[in-house]
Amino acid sequence: MTLLKRISAAVAAAVAIAVAMIGPLAGDSAAAQEKPKTIYLAVGTTSSEYWQEVIWGAQQVANSVGAKLEVYESGFDGQKHMQQLGAILAAGCEGCAFAWFPDSTAFTKAFVERAEAGGAFMTTMWNRPEEIHPWDTAPDAWIANISFDGVDSGYQNGMALCKAIGGKGGIAVLKGTPDNPPSKQREIGLLKAVSECPGMTILDTQIGNWGQTEGQNITRTWIARYGEQLKGVFAQNDGMALGAVAALREKGLAGKVPVTGSDGSSDVLKLIKSGEMLSSMRISSQLHGAVAAALAYAVASGDFKIADLEQAQRDFYLEQTLATKDNVDAMLSAQPNPADFSYDALKKNIWARSKGQIPVGVN
Repeated sequence: MTLLKRISAAVAAAVAIAVAMIGPLAGDSAAAQEKPKTIYLAVGTTSSEYWQEVIWGAQQVANSVGAKLEVYESGFDGQKHMQQLGAILAAGCEGCAFAWFPDSTAFTKAFVERAEAGGAFMTTMWNRPEEIHPWDTAPDAWIANISFDGVDSGYQNGMALCKAIGGKGGIAVLKGTPDNPPSKQREIGLLKAVSECPGMTILDTQIGNWGQTEGQNITRTWIARYGEQLKGVFAQNDGMALGAVAALREKGLAGKVPVTGSDGSSDVLKLIKSGEMLSSMRISSQLHGAVAAALAYAVASGDFKIADLEQAQRDFYLEQTLATKDNVDAMLSAQPNPADFSYDALKKNIWARSKGQIPVGVN
């Protein structure tokens, strides 16, 4: 062996020993990045159909990559989610994948900053304050915020009500929670519809906190107070809409006073089919959970890099469709295919069903 070959062999052996001791060379770091073994999912509640479908979507992603899905329920208590997140990070969670629901905008910044301090990666669902974005707040940890267009939901349901009541009469509004972007957006959309349907007026607006029981109790009060003046009920989600229908049913008014909702749950779709409800904005909650989980996993595993993502890929709406009697049969018969929600299927184009960047001024 020549002297040059002996030197080359010695250098190669030294490099091999160094790699074995300290890990791969810098150029190979992405390829060697450890894949997350767990995806952490935060939800408001496990009892509603919407959140069950979110969990289902995230579970398909986890199943497809051999990861465990851990679900954390808060009952819409942001402090509880804060404690849960803190416990996970305190145990050591660098590089972890979080698909997280900030229970209100008051908690979003704290959640993503905690994730950043712990070296983790996080996607959020629904609640982003107007003044912060993933690219300017904890930008190395906060991957994206994913939501649905509440303005469009409020407007389309509002116009459906306008048509149903013949363009005139009083309606009452069941609102979610005051500091919640979907609630604000759906109100903006409704007010736009009212401006285009001047004969339709708002009799009253009450906060129902997204709950069925609250929706039922408030609607009972409206029936007693307004009587025949109450021509329709605009509920900002399906839970409150179900409560409104229950109250109207008690007085034999279900189907006579149109009710709208948003989420497109199966119970509400059945009521639309039967005529006891007018409409609901059908959102793909399975897709919501799957995209949030897949994007968190993609960055945590090194398949995507946050720095390569455009702003429209980090703060966006998913598609939705207004459910009415005209299309409800197709919605009721549709069954999600788990293969469509696998990580490999979604990774080909996570934004295939995006409806674009969330505009300024709606949160």
